[in-house]
Amino acid sequence: MKNKIPPLTTSNTMLATVVTFLLLATIVTVGMMTPLIIKITSGIELSLQPEYFNNRTAIPVAMLVLLLSACMLTGYSDRKYVIAVVSTSILISIMFVVFSPFGNTAIDISVPILVIALFATLYRMMKIYATNKNAATSGKIRKLSAHVIHIGIILILIGVILSSNMRIESSAVLGTEEMGIFEGQNYQLKISRMDSYYGGEAFRNYPASSYTTEVDFDIYRNGEYFKSGQVKYITDFKWAQTYTTTYINRGLTEELFIAPRAIDESRGEIDLYMRTVPFINTLWGGIYLMAIGIIGLLISDRASSDRTNNAIKGSRAGAEGRYDRMLEQEIEKRRTQREKRKR
Repeated sequence: MKNKIPPLTTSNTMLATVVTFLLLATIVTVGMMTPLIIKITSGIELSLQPEYFNNRTAIPVAMLVLLLSACMLTGYSDRKYVIAVVSTSILISIMFVVFSPFGNTAIDISVPILVIALFATLYRMMKIYATNKNAATSGKIRKLSAHVIHIGIILILIGVILSSNMRIESSAVLGTEEMGIFEGQNYQLKISRMDSYYGGEAFRNYPASSYTTEVDFDIYRNGEYFKSGQVKYITDFKWAQTYTTTYINRGLTEELFIAPRAIDESRGEIDLYMRTVPFINTLWGGIYLMAIGIIGLLISDRASSDRTNNAIKGSRAGAEGRYDRMLEQEIEKRRTQREKRKR
């Protein structure tokens, strides 16, 4: 007797999704509890780096995205097409690992799976809109909002993977009016001014409670002037600490972060750290879409609840009206009978 393959249904794909999500949650929970358990049992301080979680959660997250593609297509496409789409995602990821078009294994594996899941979700939304044209607005908003949340999750994953694996970090020591080149960056810096001053009330042997050095600089991108900025290096005598301000420029495709690391006023030099993070806005866009989807669900649920309450009130009012009419008819009938007996 041949083994019967379970049918590809929404219930089965959802069950597989829940099981995979529980596996992912277990891995994360174990990783979070391990340092605490080791400290309690042995007194040893243990810190798990992000790589610990990234390496162990990569496969469950990839499985969840593949299951998302299957869920989006199940019920709107034939089973063989759903299997073909999921298999194509896996095949393209394997090919990308072999040929490495992005030069990064994590990106090579993730991008095909995430992009196909994104198109599958958009396909599901178009089908929902096409098949529910005459449905109530709140019903359509509810169905579409759930998938807006899915798109937000996919964009968050894309943003996290791309930004964490493509960011560039470097540093350079610059003097006034010196053009600084940061290794691997498309940006260059030129210090235009360094100005130091005391601030606050006098403290012990110091004329003030803090000492601040302001550093103004011009940013050049590929040799062309881009923007100007400022950072501060502050020494707080009162609290015996040093802290800095940072410069952040969030562009459409990337984020530029600049921070001072150390300063040598006697030589007029400052050590600056620069980090470029591409595709970080994809992450923020995903968060905003998730918020929009959640708001849409809340609004549609509220509208559906109001309609249900109105219908219940209407049915109660109708029933009460029928009872009133029946009561009036019965009273009129008895009154007629009494009048007949009197005669």
